[in-house]
Amino acid sequence: MKKFFKTLFRSKIFLISLIAILLPFQMALGVYIYLYPELPKISDLDKAELQIPLKIYTSDGKLISEFGEIHRTKIIFEDIPKGLVNAYLAAEDDEFFSHTGIDFTALARALSELVITGEKGSGGGTLTMQVARNYLLTQEKTYKRKLKEIYTAFMLEVFLTKEEIFELYVNKVFLGNRAYGIVAASSIYYGKPLQDLSVAQFAMIAASTQRPSEVNPLANKRRALNRRNWILKRMKDLGYISESDYEVNVSEPLTADNYGIKPDVEAGHLAEEIRKYMVSNYGKGVYKDGYEVYSTINSQHQLSANKALKTGVESYESRHGFRKPKNYESLIPNKFLNKSEVFYQFFYQDIDFSDEYGIEKTDEHPFREIESLYESLPKYKDFVPAIFLSVEDQVVFLINSNLELIRIFKEDLSTKIRPKIDENRIDREVQEFSDFFSPGDLVWINESSEKVEFSQYPEIQSCIVSLDPKDGKILALVGGYDFYSSNYNRVFQAKPQLGSNFKPFLYSAAFENGYNPSSIILDAPIVFEDDNLEDVWRPKNSSGRFYGPTRLREALVQSRNIVSVRLLQELGIDKVRSHVQKYGFQEDEIPNDLSLALGSYSSTPLQNAKAFSIIANGGKSIEPYYIEKIVLPNSEVLDFSKTKTLDLRASRLWNGYNEENNEEEIIDPRITYVINDILIEAAKRGTASNIKKLSRDDFAGKTGTTNDAESTWFTGFNNSFLATVWFGYDQPKPLGEREFGSTTALPIWMNYVSEVENNIDKGMQPRPKNLSSARLNKSTGEIARPDEKNIFFDFLIN
Repeated sequence: MKKFFKTLFRSKIFLISLIAILLPFQMALGVYIYLYPELPKISDLDKAELQIPLKIYTSDGKLISEFGEIHRTKIIFEDIPKGLVNAYLAAEDDEFFSHTGIDFTALARALSELVITGEKGSGGGTLTMQVARNYLLTQEKTYKRKLKEIYTAFMLEVFLTKEEIFELYVNKVFLGNRAYGIVAASSIYYGKPLQDLSVAQFAMIAASTQRPSEVNPLANKRRALNRRNWILKRMKDLGYISESDYEVNVSEPLTADNYGIKPDVEAGHLAEEIRKYMVSNYGKGVYKDGYEVYSTINSQHQLSANKALKTGVESYESRHGFRKPKNYESLIPNKFLNKSEVFYQFFYQDIDFSDEYGIEKTDEHPFREIESLYESLPKYKDFVPAIFLSVEDQVVFLINSNLELIRIFKEDLSTKIRPKIDENRIDREVQEFSDFFSPGDLVWINESSEKVEFSQYPEIQSCIVSLDPKDGKILALVGGYDFYSSNYNRVFQAKPQLGSNFKPFLYSAAFENGYNPSSIILDAPIVFEDDNLEDVWRPKNSSGRFYGPTRLREALVQSRNIVSVRLLQELGIDKVRSHVQKYGFQEDEIPNDLSLALGSYSSTPLQNAKAFSIIANGGKSIEPYYIEKIVLPNSEVLDFSKTKTLDLRASRLWNGYNEENNEEEIIDPRITYVINDILIEAAKRGTASNIKKLSRDDFAGKTGTTNDAESTWFTGFNNSFLATVWFGYDQPKPLGEREFGSTTALPIWMNYVSEVENNIDKGMQPRPKNLSSARLNKSTGEIARPDEKNIFFDFLIN
């Protein structure tokens, strides 16, 4: 025997076998020693706190937005319903309570996927490994991180019980719609405690774990239902529920809704600006450390501005007819294109369209490309998108966003379809569907009423910014029709031409250079030849008429173009360019030709509002701002309402800020008073005369319309409130021959202000003591002789 062992130990087979047995352990030990300095400590779990989001409020404490994870109540294992535990085991890891934290079979499968496909596959992660990743490791996708995950999972199994590991998992897992943890999911999706949920609802929560953005009961009901039902079948197959329980729960409809924290006030464009500022100045920790930002926004102003802008945009779209819809015929499989005879059978024989084509059972259904299109579209009031599959004269078949086949008869349509010919013309009402619609056309439908409505998502855009002209506090900011379809903040970023909204600044330059409101300019045809232009330039008034000798007051009240051009020509472009820079307009962007008189200068709406605030407040430069205070995680309050901190001021987005001039007098108060007085008159009998419907005599206002009406404006104000409205396309094109600032931007301003005017202090700019009023000759605009009777009174600045 002794000789046998001696021979055995000397044999090569034994040595090779011994090495083969010990080598994996040596390699594992070596990897562990290599990784040990970087491995997290299990004790760090005690320090892993649930996160508190960045919250943004209005000045009166109404919630605007949250960014980051939601802090929710933790739950211990004993309080987790057994049905939810089983749902997670069925969905994620049915051997969780028996394995050692690492599923070597799954890891081997993942490795084989890598070898065969060259890509990382399922990853082989157990619940324990997911806890290691979620709490203690980063989300980077590297093999080193996977090795750390395996070792950390093993350590979790050594130091914690299975129940403790499961508890950690369900308290941290992200489940979509900003729900972190199962308690949050129960609250957000169902509005009630976990203990009150059904097995089907447990399965739905578990279903959202792997791909919460795709398998989402709110955003993608079909995929969510498929995944939920798969988990229910797994629960049945694993013996967690009976056959009868399975049948009951699999037939239960999706009942999830959004019970989460909903903003009190919609102000997405402003919230995004604040978010960027906070991340820039405080780092990404703002998403989890509990910062609170109180903006300057007034909730009533913001709500009213939102409503007014949407009404104005939709009104314009309505009066300009139905655009030819975008067509997606290429996304429709041929066997569904123009197959009315087939579609009729589904309704006559009561056949379920979804069942027939496997829409509810698989992702590989015929309409998956259309489904992806629908998922990319924004929400639009009570309408949902639908695509025409077949179009006949009096009936159409469409597939809606729930991938349901719907049939609509012409007699059941309440919308009068009048096709848009161009920006100036609309056609007569369509009598038959086939006269206008084609298979593949996208339309928005509302079936909530007895009659069906058709609509289209607006193409036109608008924005509003309002502020207190005395200190620059922004009261409302709406950066576009809908933040979620376009986060482009037109208040800060768009730079359309000002059109006639620029004229008050031209007249300000005139009053600084020797002119008076009574000064007379000839309103008569004028022609300019320029070698750089193909045609001569013949400026004209919007009315097409000429008015002869015209006082500057009347020219500004009525927004006369020819007088403005002649005035700029007389003054000289250099004087005007120099003067308007005091209002914050940028020297290198101010046109150096006579087109400046008609507002060829391009400005952001915020910059325009700041410039008009100087007229409204008596000549002082203020800086718009939108953050009132920040409450830090340690409860320290940073009050910005009085600060001159540049990087917190809204104008950091452009170069017009001059801290030395801030809140200092930069324009002669006599000039601003006279312009203010003229624009009050414009609000009574000029281009802004609709303001008189408010029954107030303290509002001044100026419309603005560019050439071809590609952009329209209205700015209205008194000495405590100012609001600017811009209206147009992001890619400029004419709005129509009958569209002006008075028909587009002014109605939005009116609808906004009519709802908040009781909260706007009534006040007019005090008249400067050194501004005199004189008895003037109507014909000359000069001081009248004592014996003259053809006289009027007006202010004299010069």
